[in-house]
Amino acid sequence: MMVSEAQTYLERLRDARAEILKTLDGLPADALNWHPLPDETNSLFALATHLLGAERRWLHQEVGQRKVERDRAAEFRARGEDLAPLRAAYDAVARESDEILARLVESEMAALRGEVPDAHAIRWCILHVIEHYREHLGQMRLTRQLWENRHARPQEI
Repeated sequence: MMVSEAQTYLERLRDARAEILKTLDGLPADALNWHPLPDETNSLFALATHLLGAERRWLHQEVGQRKVERDRAAEFRARGEDLAPLRAAYDAVARESDEILARLVESEMAALRGEVPDAHAIRWCILHVIEHYREHLGQMRLTRQLWENRHARPQEI
């Protein structure tokens, strides 16, 4: 049995979401809400929230053609005391994305979504979400490392 293009993307998206949550796992609230540079960086919780907003925008709104209310700026101000609400939000967004991607057929992947000149192929929208997760995952891993080593002394040269 051949795996469809949409199924391949769905698997990569699931992997990316799992890696995001794994990166946050076991951290206390002060770590989730910490900014390495207060005015120039985002917290882990804010980045994880932003990723959900982006997924909803590109997959639910553009690909799935559903109405999505989004306050992008608020995503970067998001704070949380623990991961439970964030995990629930990830589960809800994943269920909707899974349902949208499961309905796609190969012939739809090149179909355009959005208004010209900002229209994008469905394939582009999906790949953009996966790339976006991976980009912020790197930032989140680094932020966690900085948090875990924030009291370490620099090595002598």
